[in-house]
Amino acid sequence: MKMDGLYCADLKDQRRLQFGIILRLLGLQTPAAYARRYKYMKYHRFLFLLIFLSYTFSVGNAEQVNETEKMFVDAGLVDISTIDDTIQVDLVNSDPKKNYFRESYYNGLDKAYLRREVAVKLSKAQKTLKAKHPKYSLLILDAARPRSVSKKMYEKMKGTKFEKYVANPKKGSMHNYGIAVDLTIVNEKSKELDMGFTPFRKSKLEIYWQFAKMRIGFKLNKRQAENRKLLSDTMKKAGFFPLSYEWWHFNGMPKQQAQKKYKIIE
Repeated sequence: MKMDGLYCADLKDQRRLQFGIILRLLGLQTPAAYARRYKYMKYHRFLFLLIFLSYTFSVGNAEQVNETEKMFVDAGLVDISTIDDTIQVDLVNSDPKKNYFRESYYNGLDKAYLRREVAVKLSKAQKTLKAKHPKYSLLILDAARPRSVSKKMYEKMKGTKFEKYVANPKKGSMHNYGIAVDLTIVNEKSKELDMGFTPFRKSKLEIYWQFAKMRIGFKLNKRQAENRKLLSDTMKKAGFFPLSYEWWHFNGMPKQQAQKKYKIIE
């Protein structure tokens, strides 16, 4: 017997089919269809809940803006990667294992911020470096720095042999204006070139030992001198001003110009 496009093998199948047709006509469902629909609704309800929780979590993270970064953005600074994403960044003062102070001053911030015109100069320096050494890259170790952080650093350095390496926060450092950058050069394996004495990524014992050798007259070897010259020449060609006692530090403009043009980032 043919009914609703199906062939019934026996009376039992015929009655089951008739029952299903009656239920559909009444707007009802068979137990099997109801079970399938329930399973379908349960799955989509779970999927909706998962999407909702994911959205809520992402919004929550977005609201937890790094306070240091917010300070830089409010001051009009730019993330260097928006100007040149080929420049590598490893902010040592965001990781207690990588700085002399053993502190995380930037709450895990992993982006380098500078005044836009200084960031543009830095991009020019990167292009200059790559024109000569295509596999090399600049690596930013520190950039803009709030004066509140400089105060903490200065208190730790005050009275030590390294006091001169942190500017007195009363006057403000060029980092506080967002126009200074500490950096080095890395090769194609992201390994830093040997520049001699460095206060970054070293234990205090290593730093003191390097400093002692420098003070008693140990000079740079030929490779170290060449690497420092490469960095200095690259940065000066892009318009930066080096510090004689910090091979890693460069100002994007003279101090007087920065003081007239910009406010200190507190």
